[in-house]
Amino acid sequence: MALVRFQAHRDGIRDLLAAPGVLADLAARGERVAEAARTIYTAKPPHQGQVEVTVSAETVPDRRVRSRVVVYADHPGALPIEADRRPLGSALSAGG
Repeated sequence: MALVRFQAHRDGIRDLLAAPGVLADLAARGERVAEAARTIYTAKPPHQGQVEVTVSAETVPDRRVRSRVVVYADHPGALPIEADRRPLGSALSAGG
């Protein structure tokens, strides 16, 4: 078998990580995770009030330009709920 040599093109990889299509795909995955988490939070709430699940997708221009998505629960009891039932952790598989 022939030896295959590969050399990464760093500028191309950086451009790909910051591409609008990558950001759109991450945002769609984040929305699916958020919807699954909302379903879990509203199924049998052990808390008072409504838990807001928020999605933030952005291209981060730090030393490594890349796209990212953040899904978080905005509620005073979000940490204890996550520790007890893991709604966000278990919703990750919905992202695909």
